[in-house]
Amino acid sequence: ADAVEQLDAGRPQGVEALREAANLGYPEAQLHLAGLYAEGQAGVTKDLAEARLWVRRAAEGGDPKGMHAYGMYLFQGEGGDRNRPEALQWMLKAARLGLVDSQFNVAKLYEAGDEGIPVSKAEAYKWYLIAAEAGDPDASEAVKRLNAQVPAAAQRAARQAADAFKVQPAA
Repeated sequence: ADAVEQLDAGRPQGVEALREAANLGYPEAQLHLAGLYAEGQAGVTKDLAEARLWVRRAAEGGDPKGMHAYGMYLFQGEGGDRNRPEALQWMLKAARLGLVDSQFNVAKLYEAGDEGIPVSKAEAYKWYLIAAEAGDPDASEAVKRLNAQVPAAAQRAARQAADAFKVQPAA
């Protein structure tokens, strides 16, 4: 918090304080530092590989936002190689921890399929239901759209799985 205050006040020593907190394993600091590298702000040179490194550290530390962000870096191939199956795995971890953006993105990946990710309309339907239940209006629209594409038995199974879904506690 002190580092962010320093940065907001335009003091460059805030970056070092933020880096120190990030190196101590604070996910909020890791993600904030990643943002500085991604945008090239606060005197930090834009470096997507360095940004990706910091979001990966947050992800590996168990932070759902870090998992989602790292999944997006992997999906888009920013700051390193693109790896869509691994991106899905990180987003699934964040989705299971209750991050609605990841729940929605997991559904989109299963709906469309992609390099190494098989299409599964039923799995997409389930994750859209979970995201819709969490309040995502786009997910609710996607559920309506997929109603005609997912067989009734698969819809019932997806609804049961969605109804049984419980956010996993963070490790």
